[in-house]
Amino acid sequence: MTGEELIQQARNAREAFQMDAGLGRDDQAAMNFAIREARLQDRDEPRPNKIVAEHPFIYRIREMMGKADPDAVKVRREMGAGRIEGIGGNIGHIGGSLVSDVVQDRSRAIWWLLNAAQASGNVINEAVMGLANKDLFGKEETDVLFNDSKKMEAAGLAKRDQRGEIRPLPLIGKGENGRATRKNYASGMVTALGIAPGVAINQGLGLLTPFGGAEGYEAVIPNAEDPSKTDNMIGEIASKYILGRTGNLLDWEEFKKVRPDVSKGEYNAYKAFKYDKALDLNPFDDGKTNLPGSILKTTNDGIHGAEVQFLGRSLPVNTAIIPFLSSVAGTAAGVRPSAKFRKTGKVDKYAVKRGIASGIGGYVAGTVAGNLLEGERRRRNEASNQAYYDTL
Repeated sequence: MTGEELIQQARNAREAFQMDAGLGRDDQAAMNFAIREARLQDRDEPRPNKIVAEHPFIYRIREMMGKADPDAVKVRREMGAGRIEGIGGNIGHIGGSLVSDVVQDRSRAIWWLLNAAQASGNVINEAVMGLANKDLFGKEETDVLFNDSKKMEAAGLAKRDQRGEIRPLPLIGKGENGRATRKNYASGMVTALGIAPGVAINQGLGLLTPFGGAEGYEAVIPNAEDPSKTDNMIGEIASKYILGRTGNLLDWEEFKKVRPDVSKGEYNAYKAFKYDKALDLNPFDDGKTNLPGSILKTTNDGIHGAEVQFLGRSLPVNTAIIPFLSSVAGTAAGVRPSAKFRKTGKVDKYAVKRGIASGIGGYVAGTVAGNLLEGERRRRNEASNQAYYDTL
């Protein structure tokens, strides 16, 4: 490489670095919106897709590997953020996107999004719904010109306001070719597909107990005489719903009154598991795991049976994971376009309503099944413990 070529590569590196380091969140969002417009897609999309599409380091690496979507490459180029090719450009893009990541908390924002069980559940549900029905986050183009207000009104795409002016309806937009577009589904209705899975997660965490703590647990704001109850229902609800807080385990003497299936040894072993911070990546020696920082812990035999703890929050398999998975499965089954619409390729307008109803059905079925399994597990454990005491 000649000296002149080295100078040019250095210039490319500087230009690429300045480009990616200078792009802000709004710029990335605007480019992503433009990319989706180019694909005739609506701006709304599952959050996992949005995170990947707007993360500069991820899309630059994909460009360098030749894996980037052609529409995305074209739009970024047209908006003045196209990739500068060559060694210098690659170095500059990598450096600039990494600086952007650190300064704008790009990767940390992913963690902030997922650092609660409810939020992670919502993201998982959105991703599954997007796979079950690609039309959820899409729109369709009409034959009516967006600027032709009278035809818009006649087609039911606009209506007159109180001043007599014709205004487009909320779900109506303007396509690239000037024709009106109609969102397939209202964003609020698509978001409502997360109702059943969300309730399942919150119930499993013990957050749907406004009068006190979940079974065997203290209230967040406990009563002085009975810590499992609360005198401040508004504060209890706010602490659980807004802050996601749950009460601690009751003391043994109180705990055993409501959980006779648990022995004192099991109670103490569970407390040791709950507060253990030692790294444990092998589930086969003791049935437990503990990832770095205790981000995720599992046990196959706690006071709730098999259990996952996410950032200290308990998610029993029987009473949380099963209802959540059945809720997601039910919602996905309901939201999937019916055979008639899959055959014609048209949008199934009833898919979202059907998905909400089916998700609730999945939640009910999962909750009943999970509680039956948990009830049987407790019955067997209580009988086993009693048999042991009888031998003493």
